[in-house]
Amino acid sequence: MSVTYRPDKPNETEELKKEVETVKAAGESTAALLSLSFKAQIVADRAAGTNAITDKMILASTDIVDYPEYQDNHEYKTKGEIIRCDGLYYEIVAPHTSNAAAYPVQTTFAYYRLVELEHAGTLDDPIPYPETAGIVVNVVEGLYYSYKGALYLAKADMPNCVYPPDTAGLWQWEKV
Repeated sequence: MSVTYRPDKPNETEELKKEVETVKAAGESTAALLSLSFKAQIVADRAAGTNAITDKMILASTDIVDYPEYQDNHEYKTKGEIIRCDGLYYEIVAPHTSNAAAYPVQTTFAYYRLVELEHAGTLDDPIPYPETAGIVVNVVEGLYYSYKGALYLAKADMPNCVYPPDTAGLWQWEKV
């Protein structure tokens, strides 16, 4: 349907306004439907174990998809649900009731996984080591990490590592 603006016919102006509002509402509805569809696809992908939807895809969707903000004392039932917390995005990896004091999002990897861009762990593309104290990182021997503007080589596998690369006396890190 097309309406052409004609100043000599004020009713047509109202029709044009109504059409514009209808188009806007349809656009918002379509965006909301696509948002729900993508969220459901992430959940289905995780349930199937295919991991075809990458972190890069999820992060690219944040301009369009409105992921909910973390809620304390909230029952998270769905593995694969994406939430926001402190400006970062996290995937729910196990059903639970949130408790910020006992199980902070940033450090409770049994319940939350940080959604982030993948890095190769090379000199050209080091893995950023989080600067927030207490965050657990699965460090892999032979990969490079960036931390506070410096590069470090992991000299050993360190699952559940809480020691940043600049920790004095740790032979497991070598500053490059």
